[in-house]
Amino acid sequence: MSSISDIYGSYRDALNFSRDKYTAMYNGRAENARDFYDAFLKQLVCGFDTLFQDQGSQRALHNYIERFFGGKTIDFVAIDGHNEKKTFQDFIVFAACAYGAKGQVNLTDNPPTIQYQKWTIDKDVSMVTYIPVPFSQFADVIDQEHRETFLVSDSEKIDLSSIDTWMMELAEVYLAYNVASSSALERPRMILMDRSPSSMLADVAFKPEALTMLKYPYDRRELTIEDATVALAHPFNDALSIPSLKRFRQYMAILAELHRQRSKQINLNQFASKRGLDLHDLRDAIDYLTQQRESETQIIPPFARIENRGGEDWLVTETDCATSWAYTVSLFENICHRLFIEKDQRALLYESPDEYGVVRMRWMSPDDVRFLIAVGLRALIEKCWERKILLTGIIKDSASRYFSRNYMGVMKLLAAQDSGEGYPDLVELDVRQLPWTDRILLELLPLLDNNLNAPWTTIEFDSTYMTLHAEADERGRSKIAGVKQYIVAPERLFARSLGQFFLKREKNTPLMGHVVFIDRLVFPEWDHEALDQVTIQTPLLGRIQPLCYPTRDTLNVGQMLNMYLLNILTRNHFPEVIGYPDPLHKADWGAKSVGKRIGAMVASSTFSFRSQPLHRTFRDLRDSFKR
Repeated sequence: MSSISDIYGSYRDALNFSRDKYTAMYNGRAENARDFYDAFLKQLVCGFDTLFQDQGSQRALHNYIERFFGGKTIDFVAIDGHNEKKTFQDFIVFAACAYGAKGQVNLTDNPPTIQYQKWTIDKDVSMVTYIPVPFSQFADVIDQEHRETFLVSDSEKIDLSSIDTWMMELAEVYLAYNVASSSALERPRMILMDRSPSSMLADVAFKPEALTMLKYPYDRRELTIEDATVALAHPFNDALSIPSLKRFRQYMAILAELHRQRSKQINLNQFASKRGLDLHDLRDAIDYLTQQRESETQIIPPFARIENRGGEDWLVTETDCATSWAYTVSLFENICHRLFIEKDQRALLYESPDEYGVVRMRWMSPDDVRFLIAVGLRALIEKCWERKILLTGIIKDSASRYFSRNYMGVMKLLAAQDSGEGYPDLVELDVRQLPWTDRILLELLPLLDNNLNAPWTTIEFDSTYMTLHAEADERGRSKIAGVKQYIVAPERLFARSLGQFFLKREKNTPLMGHVVFIDRLVFPEWDHEALDQVTIQTPLLGRIQPLCYPTRDTLNVGQMLNMYLLNILTRNHFPEVIGYPDPLHKADWGAKSVGKRIGAMVASSTFSFRSQPLHRTFRDLRDSFKR
């Protein structure tokens, strides 16, 4: 036998060994999942097929929708994006775009119908930008933590730059904000995004003092650290108590009160008393706002000061929080309009001192673009609350375990603490190893339960469980903690669930689509009764009350309406995306079509350099000779 045959034979044996081992492990965990589903998990799985087919239930759902949206015709916009980067001899071009598929659901028809609509000529629906960056300024657009990598080739350096991905997210957020802010007659009632808004919000969270684009000039003044502090404290919603008074970034609740009162001063004693606290409980927030902070490049003065008046402490600031927020949102709108509508790449340039203290024009860094995304997403959320627009994110694939590990782990620990909350059934239940991810676990359920039919979904759980989880302390005792023990994502903001929209049982093995992840914006009108069901309180976290719908028997109007509309929009006309809302697939088509044209346009950049004898790289010259 030759050496090559030995190589192929060894690989076949290794592949068979790994496959058999995986299959045995999968079958074992599938059996564990069956036992867990029968013993407990089925209480957390909601089937909607019977409800949505019943005529009386349909009329009730339509009445709910009509009261909330103001009619039985629901305009929607589905948004997706595209990005790419192209390398040339002396510069690199980053391109990004977002596209929105527009349509309308008509509930007066039986069954409800979908009609797609064309955008008017005066509406620039495709948010497109292209950024040619010279290699001499390439360091500006590389992630800050990857400044020195000791890499040699251009391709390796370019792979580290994520500016095109951030620009695509910015384009999607701006498109969503732009349509949400349109006139009352043109605004959609539902916005679908091909990503998780709650994950995006967590991904662009950072300290205000870490922002690099401070002093960006706009409207006869510059962006200040105070503006960034106020902006990153949003969104504000009094009815949902957002932001809350948990320990992590507690100062945001004080800024929200200043914004609500339209005042530059607040009586801290009264503020604490109304929330059942004393002044000592606000220590972290007061210290953050009144003490000097340091960044890598500067000393940051206090945001506010304490004044004692008649034995009571007042927090006094020179910053008008409402005006500052309006300014920062206006800056976001201006930059994005110049960038995506006017195609003016100079919006991404601003003066800033370099590492040697020399003031020069530089490109926005990924952190700068992340700040714009953070502002735009917060403004979008508040606009959706104000105008009653249902914001929903659909995620196709994820390896997360926020439902089976984080959420159920916390609820099990709450029950074990005899708090009267959580899931007592889990405390005594012997749960063996389950499938690796939530998606794999839940895609087993139609095989385990013949009575489960699409559409179905898990109960909704608060998106804050991305960061909340149960873990063992140094003594082996279980406790609830956040990231790095104390960092927790905002609660009561998005409700997350996992669901399936296509399932047919015509054969022995059911034909099904993938389980998808669903993010729904929380609304006071729907979710007020789920706000005080669970209380988590620890010395490091403070007091947290996540949104909670404990079982499938708990009435959840918001989830029912969202699932009903998503089920209508999932027509399963495209075999490549079975079980996925059709408008998002059309938005993907649109984004890829626009991206293809952008790619061809960017590729034509080489024509302008052909007159230069060194316009081609060594790699290009070598590859041009065919062997």
